Amino acid sequence: MNRITLEGKLLFATVIVAFLTLILTASALIPTYESYRSTNDNLLAVERFRQVLEAASRMSAERGPANDIMAIEPNSSAPATERLKVFRRISDLSLEALDEPPEIDVSSSLPDLQAALAETRAQLRRARQTVDRVAATPLADRDPDDVQNAIREMIEVIETFQHVVDWHIAAFTTQRSELTAPFLTGRMISDMREYGGRAASQIMGPIATRQPLRDSHITDASRTIGRLLELRKLMQGQKIVSDRDALSQQLMKDVDTIFFGSGLELVKILIEQGKISGDYSVSAVDLTRDYVPTLQPLERLRTVFLDDVVKRYRTQHYAASYRLAVIAMITASALAVLFTLFRSIRLHILGPLLTARRQIIALADGSPVTDMETISKAPEMRSLFEALELLRGKLDERAEYEARLKMQAEKDGLTGVWNRRALEGFGNAPSERGEDVCLMLIDIDHFKAVNDTYGHLTGDAVLIEIATLLQGAMRSTDIVARYGGEEFAVLVSTSDLSNTLDFAEELRSRIQAHVIRDAETGIDLSITVSVGVASGACGASGWRQLIASADEALYCAKKKGRNRTCVFGDEADRDIVESALIPFRARRAASL
Repeated sequence: MNRITLEGKLLFATVIVAFLTLILTASALIPTYESYRSTNDNLLAVERFRQVLEAASRMSAERGPANDIMAIEPNSSAPATERLKVFRRISDLSLEALDEPPEIDVSSSLPDLQAALAETRAQLRRARQTVDRVAATPLADRDPDDVQNAIREMIEVIETFQHVVDWHIAAFTTQRSELTAPFLTGRMISDMREYGGRAASQIMGPIATRQPLRDSHITDASRTIGRLLELRKLMQGQKIVSDRDALSQQLMKDVDTIFFGSGLELVKILIEQGKISGDYSVSAVDLTRDYVPTLQPLERLRTVFLDDVVKRYRTQHYAASYRLAVIAMITASALAVLFTLFRSIRLHILGPLLTARRQIIALADGSPVTDMETISKAPEMRSLFEALELLRGKLDERAEYEARLKMQAEKDGLTGVWNRRALEGFGNAPSERGEDVCLMLIDIDHFKAVNDTYGHLTGDAVLIEIATLLQGAMRSTDIVARYGGEEFAVLVSTSDLSNTLDFAEELRSRIQAHVIRDAETGIDLSITVSVGVASGACGASGWRQLIASADEALYCAKKKGRNRTCVFGDEADRDIVESALIPFRARRAASL
């Protein structure tokens, strides 16, 4: 063995070790880089969404000076005219800022966003023209309906802009589900600010012209106040600032005290005065002057929340940048260590071995033997294993996070019970012991009338209440799911149809006896349900038949007058079903 051969083998071994080290460090570097890119995209997304909500706020705030200009004589106040121009310019600039496409890849079509922005601009232009036309009419000749119509068109600008807001929520949360919660909370706070301004605007026309309120004015304003109260209820107990409880509590206290306590009460007083006559305690200009400051806590609430969200994701991005830099440094250090190790082996291992070889050859030749050199030990490297341990921990966290996402995807977002997709998964999977199961389909009677009469927020509250009642009555092995709309499904892990029928009747009676209070109107609602019960097998071959059987039983319960329970297979019930079975099956087939 000569020196060139030994050095060549050492060099080859070092190259192999370096290559394996690069593979190991890349397995840590690539996910870290992906985390860096993901946090950067999240930061860009929340900054863009804040920009969108601020644009909505600017256009909403434009209603204030617009209302003022329609409450005074034409050209009687230069400051009011100039103030309206300033607010309009601010609205235009906020919309222009959204013309630039998002800086990250999105799942939605950019032409859809551009169309929504163009529609918003068109609606804003029409609304401004209407405001200017009303403001140019002498005050004595102004029709309160014209004033209110102008205000309504300004409100419709925000309704049209909601398409832009919805586009951003869908585009950013489809692939980044962690943004869903802050985006929806931000929209809810923004909606509260919008409805706060809308409450006064909806009665501004009659006040400006000193006319009594019409029923439509009272209805619109009352509905808006109800939505405000519902939004406040949804936000109750929420922590607006993620790491500062005291500030969150103070923000909500200011909203309750200043806006709900003073501003909204002023609107309520004016509504009561307008029901009697047009003799209001304040003028339209005075209303704007006194009411707009009470909206400031809502503005601050939205600003502080959005700033906190941006700060949170910026912190995450900085942390990911730091991790990426650390992993890159580890990779560079590992290569430097390998180079040092190769040099050290060459000096401290290869040199002594060659010296020993010369001594052995010298002994064989009978030449004089000199003292052997001491062979030093190479230092151990541990940094790579620390990097692998870091990677393993990150992968474990990712697996746990993906499991949580899967669970969220199978839950109904409104009621918290399983959704239809999850129910189909349970139903198509055969039971562990091959036994039949029982299925209940529960439909809320006259639910459309609840929505039409009390609004969709009340309808949502009814769905949540019914889901809570059902979950509270279930065993650990039973499954409650929202099957669609106002329809729930209960999968009972038993083949005893008689006991299941008794259980279904007990649920129906319990729901009938339960009183649901409508938060908007204060009216107590008594809800009834119709229940269809069937028994059958799960799995690919039996599930669809089980659904169809329970559906026929449910249809029978509705046909017999609702608020009752029917079981599939009852001959008396079957006669009722057969009369309308063909169109019924066609309707269900279309829904499936």
